[in-house]
Amino acid sequence: MTILLLEIIVMNSAIKISSGGRNELVADLLLNRLLPNDQIRKVGPFVSLGHVYPIPFQKQQPEPYRGQYAHPNRGIVSLTYMLSGSLQHCDSHHNHGVVASGGALWRNTGCGVMHDERPGAGLFHSVEFWVNLPAANKTEDPECIALSAGDLPELELPEHAGLLKVLLGTCGVLQSPLKTFLKEFIYHIRLNPKSSFSYPVKQEREIAAFVPGAPIRIDNQTICNSHLQAFSEYDRTIQLHNPGICVSDVFIFGGQEYLEPIVVGGPFVMNTRKEIARAYGDFFAGKYGVIDRSL
Repeated sequence: MTILLLEIIVMNSAIKISSGGRNELVADLLLNRLLPNDQIRKVGPFVSLGHVYPIPFQKQQPEPYRGQYAHPNRGIVSLTYMLSGSLQHCDSHHNHGVVASGGALWRNTGCGVMHDERPGAGLFHSVEFWVNLPAANKTEDPECIALSAGDLPELELPEHAGLLKVLLGTCGVLQSPLKTFLKEFIYHIRLNPKSSFSYPVKQEREIAAFVPGAPIRIDNQTICNSHLQAFSEYDRTIQLHNPGICVSDVFIFGGQEYLEPIVVGGPFVMNTRKEIARAYGDFFAGKYGVIDRSL
């Protein structure tokens, strides 16, 4: 068996946390909750990171929509990125469709929305990030954007080192079509075997690295299999190297520090307890709408 190694060296950096997460059962899926954890509550404006472990789904005849997993959210942007398989989605604002491998589902939940997601056929494997909206944006109308793999900009790294895909934010001349609020960014980097790449870090940003699978080294520490590391100090460069013989994946993400108060109440992320109470009150009053069951 070949052991794949992706090595990341963060120059002059101090590791703030290293977390393997904790398992949660979400509907029929086993998810690893990496953020928040006992050591750190957020990275920039990111307040949640969930990794759905790979699970195969057999192709089956379409079934009537039952809505058993429909749920509300408010005060956040969620971004689900498909590593493989497909995701069926719908919400109370009549958005619906399918996101395939390499694509992303971006949802600004704003002042509140009901939504539901279901795995399609194939090996389902995904990651979901939550971005905490600034207080001024938590009253916005909800919005949903589904992107295919070709909609997300990517560049070929120098010396045939691999690819960098911009899921959120900008990287050089590349810019994701998705809206940002606190200079948040997510890069999916795929390094070719025996290849290296150096990425300059902007000093004003908090930053973390997430590795979904193969073993890696980050600042002389080996991590693997759904692991998160966040950093407290940085030089200007993150150096990545893949000494293995297969393509390797890593996500680099972060943004400006979120300085407003944060209060989490289940599916709602607001700035005060009073706002959490109002979010629940609006939900029970039916103000988030209903999902069309004919989808």
